Amino acid sequence: MTRLPCYILILSLFLLVACDSDKNAFMTPSPNEPVVDVNVDEYSVNGNVLGKTATDISAIDIYSWPILPLEGELKKIINAYLERTLKNNQSYDFEASTAKLRVDENLPFGDFYKTFATMYFAGYSKIKYVIGTDFKDIYNLKLPTESAMCFCSGYSHGLAFLRYKHMRNRQKLSIDEISALDKGVLVECFEDYNSLDLLLTFYREDKEINYVVSLNEDALKEEGSFHEYKFYTFKKETDLWKFLREICSKAEQQSQKKSARCSSDLLGKQVTLIFEKDVLMKDIAPLIKGLKAYGYNEEKINFDVVN
Repeated sequence: MTRLPCYILILSLFLLVACDSDKNAFMTPSPNEPVVDVNVDEYSVNGNVLGKTATDISAIDIYSWPILPLEGELKKIINAYLERTLKNNQSYDFEASTAKLRVDENLPFGDFYKTFATMYFAGYSKIKYVIGTDFKDIYNLKLPTESAMCFCSGYSHGLAFLRYKHMRNRQKLSIDEISALDKGVLVECFEDYNSLDLLLTFYREDKEINYVVSLNEDALKEEGSFHEYKFYTFKKETDLWKFLREICSKAEQQSQKKSARCSSDLLGKQVTLIFEKDVLMKDIAPLIKGLKAYGYNEEKINFDVVN
């Protein structure tokens, strides 16, 4: 064997071992971090198969979670852990509870949404997750607990859905149109509103992906009140990231000058990713990875789904 092929073989073996190491580290459960694994055929907890994805997850309505077998198994794990902590005179902190989730890259977004929602209502507010076989890119999802919620947060889904509805061939969505939902409450929530409130989604046209960004552009001004959400469409992912890089840079400068309010914390400091339930995770993964580079991770990223 010549020297070059030998080097290539050694490098390949090294990378293979490294990849297996990353996978084993993530997929190995612990009493503090159970592992949920969902592929297109079946789903499991800590390696124990609970059922078929098609019948137990895909078949139920998008808002009909929890996934009962998954919820039941996770609650058993939490109860066992709770018993151990009480026995050792330790306290169980719901807000610190963590679980891990691996989803198949060909899994529909709706199934991912139902899975992490079930994990949350079973008792896990922090979720580490990976998509497909890429165990190097580990993402974090921190879901709001009751103590972190405020009055305005209940309108986040309605606003995301309304903005998604108007994403095609639309330049703006005015405060008057938004106020049609509930005028009194929304006026209160958007009084002195100064947050960027990014929303990111895409749609297919002639098999090509069109990326759509919606935001409160008034947040980039030193003085100004909320008037409308703007919409921008990009046919190239590179153009999308160039735009977001510029926007986030401007927003960071303004955020240092402005004080945060309840609505700002729960609507404005997040980016909302909203997609139809049948969109595959492999198409969403590049957006999650790109947003993480801009600091949108844990509680700063919010998922919403269109039925």
